[in-house]
Amino acid sequence: MSIPEINPISDRLMSLFAGCGYTQYKMSKFEEYELYAENKAFLPSKSIITFTDTDGRLMALKPDVTLSIVKNFRDGKTEKLYYKESVYRTDSNTAAFAEITQAGIEYIGDVDVISLSEVLTVAQLSLDCVSEQNVLDVSSLALLSALLDKLCPDGETRAKLIHCIEHKNVHEAAFVCNEADVSEENKALLLQIMTLDPDPDKACAVLCSLAVCGGWKAEAENFKKVLSALDKSKLRVDFSVLSDTNYYNGIVFRGYINGVPSAVLSGGQYDMLMRRLKKTSSAVGFAVYLDRLDNFSGQAETPYYDTLVLYGDNTDAKAVCNVIKSSADAKKSVKTAKEPPENVKYGKLLDLR
Repeated sequence: MSIPEINPISDRLMSLFAGCGYTQYKMSKFEEYELYAENKAFLPSKSIITFTDTDGRLMALKPDVTLSIVKNFRDGKTEKLYYKESVYRTDSNTAAFAEITQAGIEYIGDVDVISLSEVLTVAQLSLDCVSEQNVLDVSSLALLSALLDKLCPDGETRAKLIHCIEHKNVHEAAFVCNEADVSEENKALLLQIMTLDPDPDKACAVLCSLAVCGGWKAEAENFKKVLSALDKSKLRVDFSVLSDTNYYNGIVFRGYINGVPSAVLSGGQYDMLMRRLKKTSSAVGFAVYLDRLDNFSGQAETPYYDTLVLYGDNTDAKAVCNVIKSSADAKKSVKTAKEPPENVKYGKLLDLR
């Protein structure tokens, strides 16, 4: 029986991920504290709820899903996993600990241009599950890191420039370059990247035309190839999308929907995290922050049924049940009611009153 379109967003996402060939991953609610303590910089929240297990080990209610998946991944194979799990971290609004539900995918193993395009496509489809009014912002840490390496500023100056890039502060970035004696040519390159046209075709044309360093053109062409497979009407190139380079490399991205002020989806390629956990494989994935969609009006969509059956006090019960059975056999949805319900759409009306 087809399911009426009243499913919560999380159910739609689970159906999408499974339908795209990903396998559900289930995990324990807690891991050893050491895993998270050693990788606090990777976590959105640095606060971790801990307790002592019966064997004396210090455990933690998991504040993150990806770390747990990577820890249990065995090199030498490729896995496409999806999950819907609770994490435990401080709430961004109340600063109190909260149970937060996330859904997402992880592509771990042999990651290439096609698999990157696939994950970004699933990210776009995930946003569509929430609202048609969405956009995916994409950046390349590989290109940005290469540019900052060329500028060769000291660590403090590099941190200042990253802050400027993240906040799109072109004026301040120029000032920092001047203070650090960055050449006019290199400063112009940085400001050009910061003010790129967000249109994917125009942005990639500029990126591929630059000669920043030896491997730049090949990296820019790969970036262009990955984006070429996506729905460009809902795609922007934006180098202010940044993630910690101790964990992430390559493409990083964030998804937004109209009506929610912060990103509802975030992801990227995290080969550096794999190396920190002594894995040789590559990995890319994203999470959808379901807690940020709790009050989103898009969840209150009007349910649709293939058949609406109206019955009265004198209607034969068998006739109603036969319609339910035949609908189930035909994998169609059906709703029965005594009166036409409000806020319901249907394909066929069967009035048995």
